[in-house]
Amino acid sequence: MITIKQISMVRNSFRQLAPRRDEIFLGVYQRLANASPEFETLYGIDLGQRARTLDGIVELALLSLDHPTALFGTLHGLGRQYANYGSWRDTHDLLAEFLIDSFAEHSGESWTLEHSEAWRRVLQFIIQGMLDGAKSAAVA
Repeated sequence: MITIKQISMVRNSFRQLAPRRDEIFLGVYQRLANASPEFETLYGIDLGQRARTLDGIVELALLSLDHPTALFGTLHGLGRQYANYGSWRDTHDLLAEFLIDSFAEHSGESWTLEHSEAWRRVLQFIIQGMLDGAKSAAVA
């Protein structure tokens, strides 16, 4: 369960990172491509486009955390769209950890272990919603 305090912490840290988010999300995908070279060729779009898409998904999720039922429906829809991207299912945990590490690096001394835990919970909620959607697509 994500607490109100965690939602607030995540939203505030995301807002503070706004001027550097393009750089952060692109760096995350570059790290992922370096860690898993085959990842870069599995999608038909470049890393920059992928980074902007992920930034949008996270931003949408953060705006909707107060309405988890509606957000879960949106995440299910995204999961159904991503159902055929096997690499996504294989790398989502690594991607989440790279995001948290990058947010921490760019936040400097203001980042705490509480921030890491709050982000981990939010990202796991997003991932679970998308995985559930992907599973429902596989069944259909």
